[in-house]
Amino acid sequence: MKDNTKPELMKLLGITDGTVIESVIQYAQSLNMAGRKANDYALAKALNERATDIIEMVADAYQHNSQFSRTLDVTAINKSYILLVNELKTLYTRNKELTDISNTPAWKYNDVIEGSEWNINEYIYQNQNDAGQTHNAQVNKLCIIAGKETPEYSPAIKKIVDEADKAIAIYGKQLNDQRVKTASNDRNWFIAEYRFTHNDDGTLLVNGVSGVLKVKKVQAGQASEKLLEQAKNKPSELFKPDLGNYSRNISTALSSLGFSGTLKELFFPIVSNSKGIKFRPLVTRAEADEAGIDTADLDTRLQALGVRVEEKPLSLDDIPF
Repeated sequence: MKDNTKPELMKLLGITDGTVIESVIQYAQSLNMAGRKANDYALAKALNERATDIIEMVADAYQHNSQFSRTLDVTAINKSYILLVNELKTLYTRNKELTDISNTPAWKYNDVIEGSEWNINEYIYQNQNDAGQTHNAQVNKLCIIAGKETPEYSPAIKKIVDEADKAIAIYGKQLNDQRVKTASNDRNWFIAEYRFTHNDDGTLLVNGVSGVLKVKKVQAGQASEKLLEQAKNKPSELFKPDLGNYSRNISTALSSLGFSGTLKELFFPIVSNSKGIKFRPLVTRAEADEAGIDTADLDTRLQALGVRVEEKPLSLDDIPF
C-alpha cells in the first residue's frame, strides 16, 4: 500500500498511531500470501495429476508394444504436457514447500513426450519409479494442511487444463483401440477367465500359477500383505484399505507387487487414494473384452506357464467363401 493512502485510511478508521496501521497492512498482506500459497498447492496437485496420467499412459503404451506406441499420435498430449510442466515449474520456483518434497516428480526428468517414449518407459519400468503418484501424495498433504484442495483457475490455466483433459481422453482411446486391434490375431485359443489367489502363506497366484507377478510371496505384516488381505475379504466392493503408517500411495504398493497394466486393469479396476480400491478376484473373458482390456501378452505368458486354454469356436468369418 502506498504511503499517501495511510493517512486517509488512519483517518477513516480513527487511528492515530502509525505503527498500528502498519501492523494491519502487514497482517492483510500475510493473509493474501497464505491464500495464494494454498491455491498454488491446489494448482500443483491438479496439474501434477494430469502430467502423471500422461506419463503413465505413454509408459504403458511403450511397455505393451514399442512398435505400435510409435504409431500413436502424441501431438496433442505432447503440447498439453509441455504447457502443464511449464506452469508447474513456475509454481515450484515460487513455492519452496513444493521443491522441498523429497520424492522428485517424474516431469523433472522428462519435460517433453515426443521422442522421449523410450526414456519414459525406462524411467518407469526399468528403474522402477512411479509416474508421480508418490510425489502427488505429498502435494495433496500440503493442500490438506492449507485447507484448499480444489484450485481456482485463471482463464489461461483453465484453458490448459481443459485441453489436457481432452488430449488425455483422445490418446487413451487411441491406445485402447490399438490394443484391441493387436489382440485381434489369428490365435485359435483363448483363456476363459482370470483368477487371482492370495494364499494364507502369502503366495500370489494368477490362474493357479506363480511367475506372473513381480513378487511371488508377500511377507506377513507388510503393507502389501495387509492390502491384499483386506481386498480378499471385500471382493467387488469399493473400500478404503487401512494400511497403518504406510506413507506411500496405494497405486505404488500394488505396482511393487506387479499389478500394473493388464493385471491392474483386470484385478484392481479402481485404485484411488481418495475413493479407495475395488478388487475382483475373478474376471471372465466376456468381462475383459467388454472393458477393452488387451490380454494378448498376458495370455501368452499364462499359456507358457501351463495354464489351461480353450479352442475358439468356429466363426463364419473363418470360412473362406
